[in-house]
Amino acid sequence: MKRRKCTPIADITPREVIPGVAPGHDLLALLRPYVRHCGDSRRHAWRIGERKLLDYLLVYIAEGRGRFTIGASEYDAVAGDVFWIPPDTLHSMEGYPPAMHCPYVHFDLLYRPEHSHWDFSIPAGMTDLRELHPLQHVRMEHPLLTPLAGRIRGHTNRRVGQILQEICAEAARAQPFAGLRMSGLLLEIVAEILRGREGLPPEYISHIPLLEKVADAMAGPDHEEQTVSARARECKLSPGHFRLLFHRHFGCSPRTYQRRARLRRARELMVNTPMTLSEIAVQVGFATVHGLSRAFRAEEGIPPAEYRRCATVRTRVEGRKTPYSF
Repeated sequence: MKRRKCTPIADITPREVIPGVAPGHDLLALLRPYVRHCGDSRRHAWRIGERKLLDYLLVYIAEGRGRFTIGASEYDAVAGDVFWIPPDTLHSMEGYPPAMHCPYVHFDLLYRPEHSHWDFSIPAGMTDLRELHPLQHVRMEHPLLTPLAGRIRGHTNRRVGQILQEICAEAARAQPFAGLRMSGLLLEIVAEILRGREGLPPEYISHIPLLEKVADAMAGPDHEEQTVSARARECKLSPGHFRLLFHRHFGCSPRTYQRRARLRRARELMVNTPMTLSEIAVQVGFATVHGLSRAFRAEEGIPPAEYRRCATVRTRVEGRKTPYSF
């Protein structure tokens, strides 16, 4: 049998990524994420005064505007922003009317069986955590992680938001090994954030605004079905190049993206509104409630009614009985 010749590592181009050789691989020996609480909530005017946390908090602004203060920095929060709040960091948050849609997750980057399983929320005004010091997350000393604090803006933020919403959906499903999968999704979020800070190739970045504009239109309930060729023309790309760039940015095909976007919106409406499933189906772009139910069961593994019952309480993988205020 003829042996295949191996390509020396030195001869591999930068685009050929080998696991264990790419930048950041050392984080695999360090990170063991643990999701404590999460929620995919739409809030009317709200405010949380100054406090500090024992764990990390990540918030994605899907819709709306507000004001976040993290450490010594103040930020005008707008759609597309990601906020990373490390433990023991003074912060306050406010959402302006009429409403803000802000999925969030409380988590540890390093799971510690003897310390990670605490179960309480920290209210506004609590800034002295000395009595709780044994439960506080250890300081992560790493050149890629230490700078993460405050507002994060990058070309991967939308992807971060989608993964965060998937964490919330996984918690609501409460299927076996949900915690394990959510830990994996948190690793994806860290990778996307670091990738966004590192930067993407210029030829790729230049098309992102158009891709996201097309994706927003595709996710709307009134969007007319179009061929890939028509969508590609909107971006002034060939169909093949459009598919390639779309998949690179969103991690799926245009058709899959549209279905998942509608189902994400359906999940949000199930949790945050009293709308019937028939009303939700029309709102998110399905012709009938049966079409919504089939697509939902195929994607989520459970019917819409069961998901709605599971997600009525803000999600926590270990079955918290009372809502957790972020």
